[in-house]
Amino acid sequence: MRIRAFITHKKAELFKDCQDRFSINPDTKSVAVSDGMSQSYQQKPWADLLVKAYTENAQWEPNLKSVKELAPLWLERVKSFIQNLKDTNAPQYLIIRNENALALRKSAGATFCGIRFNGYKWSGYVLGDSCLIELENNRIKKLYTSQNGDEFDNHPDFFDSNPFSDGKGTPLAIKGSIGRSTSIIMVSDPFSDFLLEKQKKGEEEKYIKELLAINNHDEFEKLVADWRDNRGMHNDDSTLIIIENDGRSSFDVVCQDKIDVYIAEEQKAAEEIKSAPEEKNEPDDAVSEEEVHQENQPSQSESNTPETINENEDSSIDLICHVPMEGFIQTGIGLYERIKAENEVVFVTPRMDEAGILKTTLEEIYNIYYLYFNK
Repeated sequence: MRIRAFITHKKAELFKDCQDRFSINPDTKSVAVSDGMSQSYQQKPWADLLVKAYTENAQWEPNLKSVKELAPLWLERVKSFIQNLKDTNAPQYLIIRNENALALRKSAGATFCGIRFNGYKWSGYVLGDSCLIELENNRIKKLYTSQNGDEFDNHPDFFDSNPFSDGKGTPLAIKGSIGRSTSIIMVSDPFSDFLLEKQKKGEEEKYIKELLAINNHDEFEKLVADWRDNRGMHNDDSTLIIIENDGRSSFDVVCQDKIDVYIAEEQKAAEEIKSAPEEKNEPDDAVSEEEVHQENQPSQSESNTPETINENEDSSIDLICHVPMEGFIQTGIGLYERIKAENEVVFVTPRMDEAGILKTTLEEIYNIYYLYFNK
């Protein structure tokens, strides 16, 4: 089997923000993809636990009982994460936010798609909109998902990290075989949704050809950017695994993105920038504050403002200066308390300048209040 695997984050975010995870194990001949749900809490370690549980143990099957047994491991990772925040003197609001989430028993949700090979035959499970797609002659032969109907929405089936919750949906058992004229792709929801829509229009052949031609991460990034900007694929974390029959039943992983390596590279680059000495311009090169402000303002179509503030990132510190505080104050802490009491999840759009709109939850606004009034 010839295998290529790629992953990337949302536009205007970083790999540390990516909630997709995948795992490939040639020893167990297993491949798995999971997409952590944005609406849930600490979804990245949960997605990672699911894919590794499947690929590292050839006897492990994803069902309600076996998944609940992973819950203590998830909780251990979350507690370790909070302790690391304290040890590294992270902003107090981040520590409080995560401790409150844990006290309120918030949990993670993640979709799943995993298969194992026995020769050229494969079997596995899918849950939610992380899908397996069989291809033949550059067309979709069959798309496997636990979702009902012929389209996806914002409420997919998922496994829950809460041992007292059954999540949503039931894993669908799937099986098949791979021939020399067929291939398999395993994808997270941007690709599954995009290709399903193209299939309905009879247009998937040209796009599948583009997918199968990818040979490295740079080519993958260019394709994802093009499909997002020009072809209508929605902006979300994106994973693609291509499996082809090369005449051998053993795994030949010719290209595999390593998200942990990418995250480490981002951290190193950030530390280098932080530690670099400030450059002072000569008087003749001085630029007015107004000119600097105008040059640094992104256009409406190229805003780098993230869609949400992650529970484990301190990006909101940098964003405070761009968001008018009076807009937050007018929203009112009282409104947040009322919504929280009703246990509703509501999104608001605080006013911003021409750079764009920052989408955030009322709970996140409350955390920014805390930072603002206690700085």
